[in-house]
Amino acid sequence: MMRASLTAVAAIAVSASMAAAASAKTLYVSKTGSDAKACTKKAPCETIGHAVAQAHRGDTVKVSAGTYAEMVTISNNISLVGSGATIDATGLANGVLIAGPHSPGAVVRGFKVENADFEGILAQHTSRLRIFGNDVRHNDRGMFAKPQQGECAPSGQIPGDCGEGVHLMSVTNSDVTGNLVTDNSGGILLSDELGPTAGNTIFGNRVLRNLYDCGITVAGHNPNAVSTTNGKLVPKTGGIYRNTISKNVSNGNGVKGEGAGILLAVAGPGAAVYDNVVQGNTANGNNLAGVTLHLHAPGSYLSGNKIIGNRLSNDGLGGDPDFGVKSTIGILVGSAVPLKGIVISANRISDVHFGIWTKNVKKIKRSSNKFAKNVVVPLTQF
Repeated sequence: MMRASLTAVAAIAVSASMAAAASAKTLYVSKTGSDAKACTKKAPCETIGHAVAQAHRGDTVKVSAGTYAEMVTISNNISLVGSGATIDATGLANGVLIAGPHSPGAVVRGFKVENADFEGILAQHTSRLRIFGNDVRHNDRGMFAKPQQGECAPSGQIPGDCGEGVHLMSVTNSDVTGNLVTDNSGGILLSDELGPTAGNTIFGNRVLRNLYDCGITVAGHNPNAVSTTNGKLVPKTGGIYRNTISKNVSNGNGVKGEGAGILLAVAGPGAAVYDNVVQGNTANGNNLAGVTLHLHAPGSYLSGNKIIGNRLSNDGLGGDPDFGVKSTIGILVGSAVPLKGIVISANRISDVHFGIWTKNVKKIKRSSNKFAKNVVVPLTQF
């Protein structure tokens, strides 16, 4: 009897899933279309925003070649697919915004996204996204506006923070894969202002010439990720953890500002960035070290991160002013308090003065990594 009941439940679930798939539809957008039409292949809509507003859970919006001057907001689980399509967000906050309780599972693929004031693609408080195969560039216009507004505006002594190509803010279990992210202020940013950012994969992206900030930034901003009463982690509240950053190319970032190839950092007391893996990436010609970890304030948490099998060369062009390093660096891990569980192994480092520079990290063996002959000081450990 129990087996029969379970079989019936499974059959109902499969039937419901098939019904949902069968009801999913495709909407079309074309520069020759009209928003008065039905968004069908023969009668396409004219704007992406209109088609997205008509789409329901599981639908696909296909956008044909052309430039669409708009900001697109995705608040439902849909697939937005471009074919030679450009989202030009000149004068607008973001190119694409993914947010809302029904947005988990959304897909953004195949677009050029450019000229936004604040962010190219911004995802907030959502999950299970797929952002892949996009070309995201020049989304930093608000940096140059006078006076600076919104995310770009300073708050007291704290400078504004805007201009990222792709930003996952409190996003979980999502993929950012195979994108070109270039000529923004910063490249790809993971942060946790609204809750944890965890279980994401940042894979196979080319992050190039984002001149004012890091190529890939993992920045713990949430001051409640570590309990102030007992010092324990509060993963349901905040923190950036169990993310994988692998096989990306991060070159030429931060050279007009202070940016690393890949940065993991905590902003202040209560912030936490832990148990992340940085593996198999390439970094070259970045202003800070190819891979950089920073912890400045006691009460924050940066332990358990792994830096494995990366190829790093000619990084740290500006040294690292925060830790008084004035020469080029492959990997820098600088902390105001002792860190636990930091792994640095199988990395190949060349064309720098300091191969690996650490402070408050357990001693590592020189043989754990490979250094070219033109690395002057392979290991410096404090």
